[in-house]
Amino acid sequence: MPRFLSKLSRSRKICLGFLLLFMISFTAAAFRFRIFLPETRRFEQFTEDVFRSELAGNSLSLHYTVADPSSYKLDQCEVTLGKSDPDSRKRYYAAAENYLTTLQGFAYNKLTETQKLTYDIFEDYLQTELDAASLMLYDEPLGPTLGVQAQLPILFAEFPFRTKGDIEDYLTLLSQVPDYFRSILSFENARSANGLFMSDDCAQEVIAQCQKFIEAPESNYLIGIFNDKIDAVTNLTADEKISYKNRNSQLLLSSVVPAYQELIDGLSKLLGTGTNPMGLYYYPSGTNYYEYLVKSNVGDDRPIEEIEEAVKKQMVTDYAAIQKLLTTYYGTSSGPALSNGAPSDTTQSGNTSSSTPQSGDAPSLTSQSGDASSGTAQPDNASSANTQSGSASSDGTQSGTTAPSQPASSGSVLSGSELSEAAWTVETLAPAARSDPAAILNELRQKITQDFPVLPNVSCQIKYVHDSLQEYLSPAFYLTPAIDDYKNNVIYINPASNYNALELYTTLAHEGYPGHLYQSVYFTAGSPDLLRSILNYDGYVEGWATYVEMYSYSLWEDDPQLAELSQHNRSFMLGLASLLDIGIHYRGYSMEEVAAFLQKLGFQSSTADSLYRSILEAPANYLQYYVGYLNFCDLRDYAKEKMGNQFTLKKYHTMILDAGPAPFSILRTCLENAL
Repeated sequence: MPRFLSKLSRSRKICLGFLLLFMISFTAAAFRFRIFLPETRRFEQFTEDVFRSELAGNSLSLHYTVADPSSYKLDQCEVTLGKSDPDSRKRYYAAAENYLTTLQGFAYNKLTETQKLTYDIFEDYLQTELDAASLMLYDEPLGPTLGVQAQLPILFAEFPFRTKGDIEDYLTLLSQVPDYFRSILSFENARSANGLFMSDDCAQEVIAQCQKFIEAPESNYLIGIFNDKIDAVTNLTADEKISYKNRNSQLLLSSVVPAYQELIDGLSKLLGTGTNPMGLYYYPSGTNYYEYLVKSNVGDDRPIEEIEEAVKKQMVTDYAAIQKLLTTYYGTSSGPALSNGAPSDTTQSGNTSSSTPQSGDAPSLTSQSGDASSGTAQPDNASSANTQSGSASSDGTQSGTTAPSQPASSGSVLSGSELSEAAWTVETLAPAARSDPAAILNELRQKITQDFPVLPNVSCQIKYVHDSLQEYLSPAFYLTPAIDDYKNNVIYINPASNYNALELYTTLAHEGYPGHLYQSVYFTAGSPDLLRSILNYDGYVEGWATYVEMYSYSLWEDDPQLAELSQHNRSFMLGLASLLDIGIHYRGYSMEEVAAFLQKLGFQSSTADSLYRSILEAPANYLQYYVGYLNFCDLRDYAKEKMGNQFTLKKYHTMILDAGPAPFSILRTCLENAL
């Protein structure tokens, strides 16, 4: 639940460590000696202190966030994975309260406009966390695909080796996995004691995932990936490489594998203590926790009912457009098969055009259960950040694993592995070969110049997910670079995805231009307050990537009619997933009710089962993408109304990008002030 250090997420929260109490005392003491500095300088030092303190408490976040820790006075930090036990989480809230008190002690009117924006965002961030402190035990760090135990190996696989010190830190972190997992088990035991432990089905899936990870220790994929990375380091001697490889193998066998077995044993002892096999609705404060997730992860503080109506309204619009396009261009109600944008890998999205929702004005799912309140429903996604940031990643250091983590033809937030590389530079522009990712990215970069501000020159490598990780990762994802190395970017493509041409095109728009890569580089190049680089606003990041993914369909020239039809289909499917997400976790719909609803739309029962399980694991995950996207559309329409003939997409996009990741209520205020 705590969102500090959330760059290690997607969404997909990996709670890898929290502040120690001594940091609170240190920060307070430091401020006593700054009372005579100008308010702007004091605020700048405060945000830098928070940035350093947070990264000092989590070495994974540190190495993914900055390339040169010494330049941020972080080179002497203790190497640590942090803790996730209840006491550590309570210290997190103590730190948050201390931060909020210090923040509110500044003279707001004496700050610069940029600092005021940072103030507003951080205050909202802290207040949101503290308001939900009583719901701490509702957080679930484990899960079959998005849980810590699934994401951690991917974070290790992608751990950057820039120096020998990085390699030493990596090996130290491997040795800490047992203690870290014990802290998670302590938290799970507390959840169990309070009737909040996961269902047996979910626990069995987590156990099975752990068992699979350690089933062949000697050939674990982290060994092969580590060896490949070590071989690529040029400033190591042959003996050093052999030594590092041996140490890594030994640590995996003596620390990591036993830690996973200990986690398996601990979860096995808790089987049968879970009281709820359904959505958050059926927990005592489940709907309150869901509201927190929507506000914190999506950045939307509207009532759930209002968000739900917005989703239904857009679904009706998309559905009507699909029917019209099918009739106009294909003379049929079925048309060509559409797969792009399905909520999960098993969803047959092409069937959505063959049957209409039951409600005359909006898709709805009427509860047949006396326990569930009236309302409508929802689903999850299919790959992480995607998982990596919805379809793609978003923050940079997040990691996504297999099935549910983000919408199906998109990427994930972090993960992937090296191996094949196809470096490209942005200097040359060639006709986009429909199967050539580099050419597609170059084409997109050129085409968006009319509607988006110019981006600084950067480089990007196209890499392909390591064979051993293809089963666990999103179809594609953007690996967010360190803030002091933002000109070197990487997009991963999972060969197992088998994209068609249009899917690859729009996915690369989501991950690259004008999606995650573009937004990340634009924001970092503007030198924002350091603090903002570690605050997590997936609704903005994933919503933006989804918004521009929808835009990219208009750039497809091979078959504009099919592109338009696919765009509405993609939007409808993500809307359906979001509607089901709300229905399951906020309305209380059962799997049977969801299956009946989806059957009316033409989906098979197997799709309902996989989708329901995905949504159970990651509440509000789909909303980051879709509700975030709808918010950007609403803000665009507002700007268009206010600016009249002066409106252009480039002006609107510039204002939104200049503001950077933030809750949507604050973005709207920024837009109002700019207009």
